[in-house]
Amino acid sequence: MLRIGSMVLTEAAKRWLVWSAVVTVILALRIGCVLYDRSRPSPSRPVVQRPVEKDYLVIVPKFSIDDLESAQKLVGQTLWVKAGYQAEYFTYPASKRLTTEQSIHKFDPLEKVTVHGIIERTGSSRDREKEVLLLFQKDGKEFATQVGLFDSDEKQYQMFFDDLFYLKDPHEIYDHWNRETWAKIQAHHLEPGMTYTQVALSLGNGNLVTTGAGGTQLYQFNHRPGGEAGKTRIRFI
Repeated sequence: MLRIGSMVLTEAAKRWLVWSAVVTVILALRIGCVLYDRSRPSPSRPVVQRPVEKDYLVIVPKFSIDDLESAQKLVGQTLWVKAGYQAEYFTYPASKRLTTEQSIHKFDPLEKVTVHGIIERTGSSRDREKEVLLLFQKDGKEFATQVGLFDSDEKQYQMFFDDLFYLKDPHEIYDHWNRETWAKIQAHHLEPGMTYTQVALSLGNGNLVTTGAGGTQLYQFNHRPGGEAGKTRIRFI
């Protein structure tokens, strides 16, 4: 037994004191190592960046049309449909007015349109509004599609050219796409790895459904691969 002053310690108590001292030393060393590591400058971690999609770097030519007069410069020019399966056109009768028997058609993606004229007519919904129509021919018939509105009260035009058409051949705009990609787009095919623009030119424009973690986006398109009507959902990462 160990005697400390008037107190006598047993062998068990002696061993407990020794182990307590050892544990205290180990904890002190551990805390010291942690504090030392934290005080050192941490090595910089390389920042992993997602590659920039080349489509985002493309500059799509704008129409810069804000009234009926400036729209006349398009007469004789060829445009390419951007809003495929969405933008509508109709037979344009000699009376210059729609009839209830007329059928409404939708443009195919990338369809070429040669502008034969740009005119105004009184809108069917409100007399104070005038519709701006683009006239073109197809299969020997004359058709029209609405490309703008004129508010008679505000004396102001609202033009939709940039939403409906490309001013320049998309093959030249997206010249970084290879021939195989263009062939799949023109056949309305769908393949993993396609960008949103490629899918939109193949199946028509989509509608955003949700945005997920990391910026992933889920879109719904109103056509299936091959060009048939139907719902197709695609997630873009």
